[in-house]
Amino acid sequence: MSHANSRGLGRKSAFTLIELLVVIAIIAILIGLLLPAVQKVREAAARSKCQNNLKQIGLGLHNFHDTYGGFPKAGKRHNELSWHVYILPFIEQENLYRQFNLNRGAFNGAPGNRGPMKNELAFNKIAIYMCPSCDIESMQLAPPHHVNTPELINGRAPYTTHYYGIMGPKGTNPVTAQPYQWDNIGPHGGFARQGIFDRDDLVPNPNSGPEPGVRIPSIYDGASNTLLVGEIAWVNNITGTRYRSWVRGCDTAPVCAGSRNVVNSINSPSIALFNDIAFGSMHTGGANFCLGDGSVRFINANINLGTYRSLASRNGGDIVGEY
Repeated sequence: MSHANSRGLGRKSAFTLIELLVVIAIIAILIGLLLPAVQKVREAAARSKCQNNLKQIGLGLHNFHDTYGGFPKAGKRHNELSWHVYILPFIEQENLYRQFNLNRGAFNGAPGNRGPMKNELAFNKIAIYMCPSCDIESMQLAPPHHVNTPELINGRAPYTTHYYGIMGPKGTNPVTAQPYQWDNIGPHGGFARQGIFDRDDLVPNPNSGPEPGVRIPSIYDGASNTLLVGEIAWVNNITGTRYRSWVRGCDTAPVCAGSRNVVNSINSPSIALFNDIAFGSMHTGGANFCLGDGSVRFINANINLGTYRSLASRNGGDIVGEY
């Protein structure tokens, strides 16, 4: 072998500093291009999962309706439990439902603010009650930001829900120009009366079992035109402090923790009145809703407020078209 060939075989090729910087720059550009696409795919999957959650909740509510002759009440003041508890047997949570004490008493009664087999059962996470786009656990927020202080059990926060029943609209009916019906009770916004989720009677019903409320035939505006359940699944400096345990229903405060009036626009951060806290989500541009027929729709946050309120009414004669 020649001396020249011997020297050629001994040389080692390597990146120059400039070439290395160029490669790094190209990789950074590619990551910058791919990351938004990955985030969009991830959010699309989370939004689809959220819609599926609402679909399962809607099916549970319809099965309750078929069994008891009406949708559940927003909550029972007799035992302060939410409709979320009463549909457990219809969302494959029969064993958990059987553990609940349905008798008279506060949802978080003594001792130790635990409640006799009520609020402590909210340590059970119900997956379909939680929107994946509002993963508060991964956000590592302090418990008071997630669930309000009265719900804490020995300083530990139970799970909340991101899906709330719709009691109806407040404001003026755009068709009749008359105010929507509502009970102006207490300091928290009262209770709308023309939605699918009806508050328990003014005199608490001593019956501990499931109590049917609104029936499908009484949804005169059409089940496919009336909102049933919607998202409150967003984190901001105001609303984020007002989440409640998923077992908490209506009480003498008076609030209905698992249901809301439709008053404010979607993603509006006002919490001047607890029962009027706005529906909203971490999804871009709006929130998911389940309608009375069990279908699920994404509603844009820019929807006309009058149209949005009309959708919350079951018997206002204010049927809306495409939105």
